[in-house]
Amino acid sequence: MKKTGILVSLITVFSLLFVGAAQAATKGEKLSFKTVFVSQETTLTTLPGGIVYGWNRLTSPTRINKQSATVEFLGSVNYFDGSGPFNGFITITTASGDKLGLSVSGRGLSLAKDESTADARFSGSITIIGGSGKYKNAEGIGTMTGTRASALGSPVAMKFNLTLK
Repeated sequence: MKKTGILVSLITVFSLLFVGAAQAATKGEKLSFKTVFVSQETTLTTLPGGIVYGWNRLTSPTRINKQSATVEFLGSVNYFDGSGPFNGFITITTASGDKLGLSVSGRGLSLAKDESTADARFSGSITIIGGSGKYKNAEGIGTMTGTRASALGSPVAMKFNLTLK
């Protein structure tokens, strides 16, 4: 009976060490990647005076730490003369199926000479809201920056820098 108890205790300790090591693999990890989002669906309303608001679903394949992944961005905008705040959610899905969920809040600035949303620059802050698989219990923060050459709904080049806590 004592040998069985010791064996169970050892298995429990090794299991906890393994689980702790697996969870710790993401702590302090830095993820940096670039991607070019393509709009899949857009619902925008344009009002007189340069007001544009609505949402956009963008997707992109990418590589993160030399691994294939896909990124989906569900974003909302509230622009005046091509510039203004945006918010949204981003889901990163690795080739192995692990997911990392992000919340983003930022600002877009159109450098166009008219009321259009062309020639835009973006920056935003990111909060990691959770994940699955390798990213289970993930927390952290990050930033994103990007550009868009044409009007709202056209491809957007973005760079992400994330730090998992």
